[in-house]
Amino acid sequence: MSQSPLIAVGFDLGGTACKLGLFDVETGNLLEHTASPVKDGKRPGVDLFNQLCDAAEGLLRGRGLRPEQVVSICVASAGILGPEAAREPAEFDRIVFSPNIPGMNGFNIREGLQQRFPTAITFLENDAKAHGWAEWFHGAGRQPGVHVLVGFTLGTGLGGFLVIDGKMSRPGELGHIRIDTSKNAPFCGCGVRGCAEAFVSKVAIRRIGGEVLIKFPNSKLREIGKSPEGYDPLPIAKAAESGDEGCRHVYDLVGRSLGKLIWNLKRVCRPDVVICSGNIARSLPLMLPGIQAVLEEDRLLPRQPVVQATSLGPGQAGIIGAGALAVHGYRDRPPS
Repeated sequence: MSQSPLIAVGFDLGGTACKLGLFDVETGNLLEHTASPVKDGKRPGVDLFNQLCDAAEGLLRGRGLRPEQVVSICVASAGILGPEAAREPAEFDRIVFSPNIPGMNGFNIREGLQQRFPTAITFLENDAKAHGWAEWFHGAGRQPGVHVLVGFTLGTGLGGFLVIDGKMSRPGELGHIRIDTSKNAPFCGCGVRGCAEAFVSKVAIRRIGGEVLIKFPNSKLREIGKSPEGYDPLPIAKAAESGDEGCRHVYDLVGRSLGKLIWNLKRVCRPDVVICSGNIARSLPLMLPGIQAVLEEDRLLPRQPVVQATSLGPGQAGIIGAGALAVHGYRDRPPS
């Protein structure tokens, strides 16, 4: 590393914590990372913003680096980014709406960063798409023959990304593609019936657990459902791995729903690899039989994508993706 390295900063802003990392622009390597608790996402955006910048400056000081060495910053956040006409990370400047950090809604992050780090160019990105950049530059995207990479973040909700030959596609919300149009389909958090998120998420598993118990009354689901957490995905997965039929059926249903979503995406972009991340993705082996059962019925496009869990470290994809976007955004910037 040179005497005065150029530094990129990646932020992964969530509802409970903001993770941040320092990256060497020359090598792309992660130098240091930490997490700063959000504590109260409803407090004024300027307070939370200053907390994040203070944490970044503290991390810089700890490495003997100066703020003026920061040449690029990317903030990845859940929610809808704006302004409305913006389409790319270099154009976004604020979070328009995020239910988990409402205090940041409308706050001009780009303007604030330019005041705190005037030597840096700035980017904003959706958190699920930041995971996509992490996978493209540091994960599955580096595998030979991968041109189309689809990914899903399986957590409380269902996020997604689509990268084609190194370009991030900007579709709507992959998790809100409808996979069930029946009048009895469950409602999604967005208010629409039948979205994939209503079948493939932590919230969905809590509902499915109760439904499956009716068919498997002797399942461990009965005891799991009595806990304060209700039908939590983790104990259901553990019981499924131990052979409980009811719990295995829960994950088979989730897998089949994810298979339907992948089926739909095959008609649009024919992915080479589908990457799954998030806490629920740790149980991907339980879901794979259901996914494959659905995809094997496809006679029109018989070639199946590889469906696999992320190889990136737990909880690191957000800052790695934000850092990668900051690094490559600086390297690829137009000449001044």
